[in-house]
Amino acid sequence: MPSATVNGTELYYRLDAASSDHRPTLVLLNGIFQRTEAWEPLMPYLQGFRVLRYDMRGQGQSAVPEGPYTPERHADDLQALLAELEIGHYHLLGLSNGGIVAQVHAARQPSGLQRLILLCTTARVDPLIRAKVRSWQLALEWGGTLGRLQIALPWIWGRAFLEAHPEIDTPASLEQMFLAAPSTEAQHNLMNGFLTLGDLRPRLANVKVPTLVLSGEEDLLFPPLYSQEIAEAIPGAVHRILPGVGHVAALENTAILVQEIQSFLGVRA
Repeated sequence: MPSATVNGTELYYRLDAASSDHRPTLVLLNGIFQRTEAWEPLMPYLQGFRVLRYDMRGQGQSAVPEGPYTPERHADDLQALLAELEIGHYHLLGLSNGGIVAQVHAARQPSGLQRLILLCTTARVDPLIRAKVRSWQLALEWGGTLGRLQIALPWIWGRAFLEAHPEIDTPASLEQMFLAAPSTEAQHNLMNGFLTLGDLRPRLANVKVPTLVLSGEEDLLFPPLYSQEIAEAIPGAVHRILPGVGHVAALENTAILVQEIQSFLGVRA
């Protein structure tokens, strides 16, 4: 299992290339409870890139140190991991909480960042988002991970996808999601860290790289309004809405997401 010790914790990662590979590097940042496997639907279409995936602290096969896991701490981990793996130039794609980490990282103006994609994310925690996440915290306290998964389900999946895949809301499907979920401790640390987010928009003027902001038309967790705010705060950023897509864009409509990624980064599979 490839792992790196950075900032006092151990991070599991997958780098799908040799050190001599000269393809451009694309770094993928997980959503809050995801693990590297969540990107598998995209991988067949990313052959034009060296792809770095990793589990943030508390996720998947990475360690679960003391929390909370704030966006700033995740961004410190990202910076340290890039240095450890000697990745000098790269594109960055962050989903949801990973998109928040990507914004923090990009606002620091790292010299190696070339292009930025922010997917189904937000630059701020407003009262509505706080209430949504607080309901997840209470569900975790009252019903454990399965309770949290059941409460989160209608906020995560788009209407069109759930109509086409009603099996998502079944005990068997929830059990599979339960097995892939972080530990209860890690979930608390991840959510508590997320809720420390204030408002990144004043810092986003520091982002100087070409930026594409993508939102799901049917994303109830972070509706397109939040992506539009990000695009307005980053100089020259472009905002596009993925039709019929909820919060899990990579799975709900892989083809349309791949098309946006390849067009923006200029690399075909």
